[in-house]
Amino acid sequence: MNIQYKPFDLIDTIRDNNLSYTHSFTKKVTTADANVEKLQDKAESFRKSVKKLKRYSPGGISREMLTDQAEDLVKSYNAMKNSSDLVTDKDVQKQLSKLDKLFSDNERTLRKAGIEKLNGKYTFDRAAFAEASEKTINTLFTGHDSLVGKADKILRNVEETTDDIQYVTSEYNVSSTLKYEEKDMLTAEYSTIAGQATSTLKLIPSGALSDSSMRDSVRDLLQLFSKSAYRTNSAGKNENIDKLNQLCLDQKDRLAKLGLTFDSGQKNMIFDANVDMTTADFQNTYNELFGKNAAFGNTVIQYSKNVFNDIIKPDQIGVSIIDAQA
Repeated sequence: MNIQYKPFDLIDTIRDNNLSYTHSFTKKVTTADANVEKLQDKAESFRKSVKKLKRYSPGGISREMLTDQAEDLVKSYNAMKNSSDLVTDKDVQKQLSKLDKLFSDNERTLRKAGIEKLNGKYTFDRAAFAEASEKTINTLFTGHDSLVGKADKILRNVEETTDDIQYVTSEYNVSSTLKYEEKDMLTAEYSTIAGQATSTLKLIPSGALSDSSMRDSVRDLLQLFSKSAYRTNSAGKNENIDKLNQLCLDQKDRLAKLGLTFDSGQKNMIFDANVDMTTADFQNTYNELFGKNAAFGNTVIQYSKNVFNDIIKPDQIGVSIIDAQA
Protein backbone atom coordinates (compact mmCIF):
# COMPACT_ATOMS: atom_id res chain seq x y z
CA MET A 1 0.00 0.00 0.00
CA ASN A 2 1.34 3.44 -0.98
CA ILE A 3 2.05 6.11 1.62
CA GLN A 4 -0.67 8.74 1.58
CA TYR A 5 -0.03 12.48 1.69
CA LYS A 6 -2.02 15.65 1.49
CA PRO A 7 -0.47 17.81 -1.27
CA PHE A 8 1.05 20.44 1.03
CA ASP A 9 2.34 17.78 3.44
CA LEU A 10 4.18 16.06 0.59
CA ILE A 11 5.65 19.35 -0.60
CA ASP A 12 6.87 20.07 2.95
CA THR A 13 8.35 16.57 3.19
CA ILE A 14 10.25 17.06 -0.06
CA ARG A 15 11.58 20.43 1.09
CA ASP A 16 12.62 18.98 4.45
CA ASN A 17 14.52 16.26 2.62
CA ASN A 18 16.74 18.66 0.67
CA LEU A 19 14.31 18.84 -2.28
CA SER A 20 14.23 15.09 -2.80
CA TYR A 21 12.05 12.09 -2.04
CA THR A 22 13.41 8.59 -1.52
CA HIS A 23 11.08 5.76 -2.34
CA SER A 24 11.88 2.33 -0.91
CA PHE A 25 10.11 -0.60 -2.50
CA THR A 26 10.31 -4.29 -3.24
CA LYS A 27 11.17 -5.23 -6.80
CA LYS A 28 10.32 -8.67 -8.14
CA VAL A 29 12.69 -10.14 -10.71
CA THR A 30 11.91 -13.36 -12.56
CA THR A 31 14.91 -15.26 -13.85
CA ALA A 32 15.52 -18.69 -15.31
CA ASP A 33 17.26 -21.20 -13.06
CA ALA A 34 20.41 -22.17 -14.95
CA ASN A 35 20.71 -25.49 -13.12
CA VAL A 36 17.14 -26.45 -13.99
CA GLU A 37 17.63 -25.46 -17.62
CA LYS A 38 20.78 -27.58 -17.81
CA LEU A 39 18.87 -30.54 -16.40
CA GLN A 40 16.04 -29.92 -18.86
CA ASP A 41 18.50 -29.96 -21.74
CA LYS A 42 20.11 -33.23 -20.61
CA ALA A 43 16.74 -34.82 -19.84
CA GLU A 44 15.54 -33.90 -23.33
CA SER A 45 18.60 -35.59 -24.87
CA PHE A 46 18.00 -38.69 -22.77
CA ARG A 47 14.33 -38.76 -23.73
CA LYS A 48 15.23 -38.57 -27.43
CA SER A 49 17.42 -41.64 -27.06
CA VAL A 50 14.61 -43.36 -25.15
CA LYS A 51 12.10 -42.59 -27.89
CA LYS A 52 14.40 -43.99 -30.57
CA LEU A 53 14.66 -47.27 -28.69
CA LYS A 54 10.91 -47.36 -28.01
CA ARG A 55 10.46 -47.69 -31.77
CA TYR A 56 12.64 -50.81 -31.83
CA SER A 57 11.12 -54.01 -33.16
CA PRO A 58 12.97 -57.31 -33.68
CA GLY A 59 14.58 -57.34 -37.12
CA GLY A 60 13.64 -53.70 -37.75
CA ILE A 61 17.18 -52.34 -37.64
CA SER A 62 20.66 -53.84 -37.68
CA ARG A 63 22.29 -54.86 -34.43
CA GLU A 64 25.06 -52.33 -35.14
CA MET A 65 22.57 -49.44 -35.32
CA LEU A 66 20.80 -50.73 -32.21
CA THR A 67 24.18 -50.86 -30.45
CA ASP A 68 24.81 -47.19 -31.33
CA GLN A 69 21.39 -46.21 -29.98
CA ALA A 70 21.87 -48.19 -26.78
CA GLU A 71 25.27 -46.59 -26.21
CA ASP A 72 23.71 -43.17 -26.72
CA LEU A 73 21.06 -44.11 -24.15
CA VAL A 74 23.71 -44.87 -21.55
CA LYS A 75 25.74 -41.72 -22.26
CA SER A 76 22.72 -39.41 -22.17
CA TYR A 77 21.46 -41.00 -18.95
CA ASN A 78 24.83 -40.45 -17.27
CA ALA A 79 24.88 -36.84 -18.49
CA MET A 80 21.39 -36.20 -17.16
CA LYS A 81 22.23 -37.71 -13.77
CA ASN A 82 25.39 -35.63 -13.58
CA SER A 83 23.42 -32.43 -14.17
CA SER A 84 20.77 -33.25 -11.58
CA ASP A 85 22.88 -32.81 -8.44
CA LEU A 86 22.34 -29.03 -8.20
CA VAL A 87 18.55 -29.25 -8.61
CA THR A 88 17.19 -29.78 -5.10
CA ASP A 89 13.46 -29.58 -5.81
CA LYS A 90 11.86 -32.56 -4.07
CA ASP A 91 9.39 -33.30 -6.89
CA VAL A 92 12.17 -33.39 -9.48
CA GLN A 93 14.34 -35.56 -7.27
CA LYS A 94 11.39 -37.90 -6.69
CA GLN A 95 11.10 -38.54 -10.43
CA LEU A 96 14.84 -38.96 -10.83
CA SER A 97 14.80 -41.47 -7.97
CA LYS A 98 12.18 -43.45 -9.88
CA LEU A 99 14.57 -43.59 -12.84
CA ASP A 100 17.37 -44.76 -10.55
CA LYS A 101 15.13 -47.49 -9.19
CA LEU A 102 14.04 -48.49 -12.69
CA PHE A 103 17.64 -49.02 -13.74
CA SER A 104 18.46 -50.81 -10.45
CA ASP A 105 15.45 -53.12 -10.86
CA ASN A 106 16.74 -54.07 -14.32
CA GLU A 107 20.38 -54.42 -13.20
CA ARG A 108 20.69 -58.11 -14.13
CA THR A 109 19.17 -57.62 -17.58
CA LEU A 110 21.29 -54.53 -18.21
CA ARG A 111 24.42 -56.46 -17.26
CA LYS A 112 23.53 -59.15 -19.79
CA ALA A 113 23.43 -56.38 -22.40
CA GLY A 114 26.85 -55.04 -21.41
CA ILE A 115 25.46 -52.13 -19.35
CA GLU A 116 26.89 -52.00 -15.83
CA LYS A 117 27.08 -49.42 -13.06
CA LEU A 118 30.61 -48.60 -11.90
CA ASN A 119 31.54 -45.75 -9.55
CA GLY A 120 28.08 -44.23 -9.84
CA LYS A 121 27.98 -44.24 -13.67
CA TYR A 122 26.81 -46.74 -16.24
CA THR A 123 29.33 -48.17 -18.67
CA PHE A 124 28.58 -49.70 -22.03
CA ASP A 125 30.38 -52.72 -23.50
CA ARG A 126 29.70 -52.82 -27.24
CA ALA A 127 30.99 -56.35 -27.65
CA ALA A 128 28.81 -57.67 -24.84
CA PHE A 129 25.77 -55.85 -26.24
CA ALA A 130 26.38 -57.34 -29.67
CA GLU A 131 26.23 -60.82 -28.11
CA ALA A 132 23.08 -60.15 -25.99
CA SER A 133 20.09 -62.40 -26.62
CA GLU A 134 16.89 -61.22 -28.24
CA LYS A 135 15.08 -61.91 -24.96
CA THR A 136 17.39 -59.50 -23.15
CA ILE A 137 17.02 -56.89 -25.87
CA ASN A 138 13.24 -57.20 -25.87
CA THR A 139 13.07 -56.88 -22.08
CA LEU A 140 14.93 -53.59 -22.34
CA PHE A 141 13.40 -52.07 -25.44
CA THR A 142 10.13 -53.72 -26.50
CA GLY A 143 6.67 -52.84 -25.17
CA HIS A 144 5.19 -50.47 -22.63
CA ASP A 145 6.57 -52.51 -19.73
CA SER A 146 10.13 -52.47 -21.06
CA LEU A 147 12.83 -50.36 -19.46
CA VAL A 148 12.55 -47.63 -22.10
CA GLY A 149 8.74 -47.75 -22.02
CA LYS A 150 8.68 -47.08 -18.28
CA ALA A 151 11.53 -44.56 -18.53
CA ASP A 152 9.54 -42.54 -21.06
CA LYS A 153 6.60 -42.23 -18.64
CA ILE A 154 8.88 -41.04 -15.85
CA LEU A 155 10.59 -38.55 -18.17
CA ARG A 156 7.23 -36.94 -18.93
CA ASN A 157 6.91 -36.22 -15.22
CA VAL A 158 10.49 -34.92 -15.11
CA GLU A 159 9.59 -32.52 -17.91
CA GLU A 160 6.46 -31.28 -16.11
CA THR A 161 8.16 -30.78 -12.75
CA THR A 162 11.16 -28.97 -14.20
CA ASP A 163 8.86 -26.72 -16.24
CA ASP A 164 7.15 -25.74 -12.98
CA ILE A 165 10.39 -24.60 -11.37
CA GLN A 166 12.27 -23.32 -14.42
CA TYR A 167 11.63 -19.69 -13.53
CA VAL A 168 12.33 -18.24 -10.11
CA THR A 169 10.90 -14.96 -8.84
CA SER A 170 13.18 -13.16 -6.40
CA GLU A 171 12.34 -10.09 -4.35
CA TYR A 172 14.86 -7.30 -3.77
CA ASN A 173 14.58 -4.29 -1.50
CA VAL A 174 15.59 -1.24 -3.52
CA SER A 175 15.26 2.50 -3.23
CA SER A 176 15.00 5.33 -5.72
CA THR A 177 15.46 9.05 -5.09
CA LEU A 178 13.76 11.72 -7.18
CA LYS A 179 15.29 15.22 -7.06
CA TYR A 180 13.31 18.44 -7.42
CA GLU A 181 13.97 22.15 -7.81
CA GLU A 182 12.61 24.84 -5.52
CA LYS A 183 11.01 26.74 -8.41
CA ASP A 184 9.07 23.60 -9.30
CA MET A 185 8.00 23.15 -5.67
CA LEU A 186 6.69 26.72 -5.76
CA THR A 187 4.72 26.00 -8.93
CA ALA A 188 3.24 22.82 -7.40
CA GLU A 189 2.35 24.82 -4.30
CA TYR A 190 0.57 27.54 -6.28
CA SER A 191 -1.33 25.00 -8.38
CA THR A 192 -2.54 23.31 -5.20
CA ILE A 193 -3.64 26.66 -3.77
CA ALA A 194 -5.53 27.39 -7.00
CA GLY A 195 -7.31 24.06 -6.90
CA GLN A 196 -8.21 24.24 -3.22
CA ALA A 197 -9.37 27.88 -3.45
CA THR A 198 -11.59 26.93 -6.39
CA SER A 199 -12.96 23.88 -4.58
CA THR A 200 -13.90 26.03 -1.58
CA LEU A 201 -15.52 28.70 -3.76
CA LYS A 202 -17.68 25.97 -5.31
CA LEU A 203 -18.96 25.14 -1.83
CA ILE A 204 -20.21 28.67 -1.22
CA PRO A 205 -23.48 29.37 -3.08
CA SER A 206 -24.12 32.89 -4.39
CA GLY A 207 -27.11 33.14 -2.09
CA ALA A 208 -24.73 33.12 0.87
CA LEU A 209 -23.12 36.37 -0.25
CA SER A 210 -25.79 38.35 1.54
CA ASP A 211 -23.82 37.57 4.67
CA SER A 212 -20.83 39.88 5.21
CA SER A 213 -18.64 37.15 6.73
CA MET A 214 -19.25 34.98 3.67
CA ARG A 215 -18.31 37.88 1.44
CA ASP A 216 -15.07 38.26 3.38
CA SER A 217 -14.35 34.58 2.86
CA VAL A 218 -15.05 34.78 -0.87
CA ARG A 219 -12.92 37.92 -1.09
CA ASP A 220 -9.97 36.08 0.48
CA LEU A 221 -10.48 33.10 -1.79
CA LEU A 222 -10.66 35.22 -4.96
CA GLN A 223 -7.48 36.96 -3.86
CA LEU A 224 -5.78 33.56 -3.55
CA PHE A 225 -7.23 32.51 -6.89
CA SER A 226 -5.82 35.58 -8.66
CA LYS A 227 -2.31 34.92 -7.35
CA SER A 228 -2.23 31.16 -7.91
CA ALA A 229 -4.40 30.21 -10.91
CA TYR A 230 -2.66 32.47 -13.44
CA ARG A 231 1.13 31.93 -13.49
CA THR A 232 2.78 33.34 -16.60
CA ASN A 233 6.28 32.97 -15.12
CA SER A 234 5.83 29.19 -15.52
CA ALA A 235 4.25 29.34 -18.99
CA GLY A 236 5.81 27.21 -21.70
CA LYS A 237 7.30 24.79 -19.18
CA ASN A 238 4.19 22.74 -18.54
CA GLU A 239 1.28 22.03 -20.85
CA ASN A 240 -1.27 22.11 -18.04
CA ILE A 241 -0.04 25.48 -16.78
CA ASP A 242 -0.45 26.84 -20.31
CA LYS A 243 -3.96 25.39 -20.47
CA LEU A 244 -4.87 26.91 -17.11
CA ASN A 245 -3.55 30.31 -18.15
CA GLN A 246 -5.46 30.17 -21.43
CA LEU A 247 -8.61 29.07 -19.63
CA CYS A 248 -8.44 32.21 -17.48
CA LEU A 249 -7.80 34.44 -20.51
CA ASP A 250 -10.72 32.89 -22.36
CA GLN A 251 -12.99 33.91 -19.46
CA LYS A 252 -11.46 37.32 -18.83
CA ASP A 253 -14.73 39.18 -19.54
CA ARG A 254 -16.66 37.16 -17.01
CA LEU A 255 -13.77 37.15 -14.53
CA ALA A 256 -13.73 40.95 -14.74
CA LYS A 257 -17.28 40.99 -13.37
CA LEU A 258 -15.90 39.27 -10.26
CA GLY A 259 -13.14 41.86 -9.89
CA LEU A 260 -10.52 39.62 -11.53
CA THR A 261 -8.64 41.48 -14.27
CA PHE A 262 -5.28 41.26 -16.03
CA ASP A 263 -2.56 43.88 -16.24
CA SER A 264 -1.74 45.51 -19.56
CA GLY A 265 0.82 42.89 -20.51
CA GLN A 266 -1.37 40.04 -19.28
CA LYS A 267 1.43 39.01 -16.97
CA ASN A 268 -0.62 38.95 -13.80
CA MET A 269 -4.19 38.50 -12.65
CA ILE A 270 -5.33 41.17 -10.20
CA PHE A 271 -8.25 41.07 -7.79
CA ASP A 272 -10.19 44.20 -6.85
CA ALA A 273 -11.17 43.61 -3.23
CA ASN A 274 -13.70 46.45 -3.46
CA VAL A 275 -15.90 44.69 -6.02
CA ASP A 276 -19.55 44.72 -5.04
CA MET A 277 -20.58 41.12 -4.39
CA THR A 278 -24.21 41.92 -3.75
CA THR A 279 -25.14 42.76 -7.34
CA ALA A 280 -27.06 40.32 -9.52
CA ASP A 281 -24.35 40.63 -12.19
CA PHE A 282 -21.65 39.48 -9.73
CA GLN A 283 -23.71 36.64 -8.31
CA ASN A 284 -24.89 35.35 -11.71
CA THR A 285 -21.32 35.35 -13.01
CA TYR A 286 -20.11 33.76 -9.79
CA ASN A 287 -22.57 30.90 -10.35
CA GLU A 288 -21.48 30.53 -13.98
CA LEU A 289 -17.79 30.24 -13.05
CA PHE A 290 -17.76 28.74 -9.57
CA GLY A 291 -21.19 27.15 -9.14
CA LYS A 292 -21.51 23.54 -8.06
CA ASN A 293 -21.42 22.13 -11.60
CA ALA A 294 -19.63 25.03 -13.33
CA ALA A 295 -17.32 23.81 -16.08
CA PHE A 296 -14.80 26.59 -15.46
CA GLY A 297 -14.28 25.72 -11.80
CA ASN A 298 -14.14 21.97 -12.50
CA THR A 299 -11.55 22.51 -15.22
CA VAL A 300 -9.41 24.75 -13.00
CA ILE A 301 -9.38 22.02 -10.36
CA GLN A 302 -8.40 19.35 -12.88
CA TYR A 303 -5.60 21.40 -14.47
CA SER A 304 -4.30 22.24 -10.99
CA LYS A 305 -4.12 18.56 -10.09
CA ASN A 306 -2.40 17.83 -13.38
CA VAL A 307 0.28 20.47 -12.71
CA PHE A 308 0.94 19.03 -9.27
CA ASN A 309 1.19 15.47 -10.64
CA ASP A 310 3.42 16.56 -13.52
CA ILE A 311 5.90 18.10 -11.10
CA ILE A 312 5.76 15.83 -8.05
CA LYS A 313 5.18 12.55 -9.96
CA PRO A 314 3.40 10.67 -7.12
CA ASP A 315 3.33 7.40 -9.07
CA GLN A 316 7.11 7.41 -9.48
CA ILE A 317 7.80 7.95 -5.79
CA GLY A 318 5.25 5.42 -4.56
CA VAL A 319 2.80 7.75 -2.84
CA SER A 320 -0.90 8.45 -3.23
CA ILE A 321 -2.43 11.87 -2.79
CA ILE A 322 -5.33 12.54 -0.47
CA ASP A 323 -7.59 14.64 -2.65
CA ALA A 324 -8.04 17.95 -0.89
CA GLN A 325 -9.71 19.44 -3.97
CA ALA A 326 -12.73 17.11 -4.09
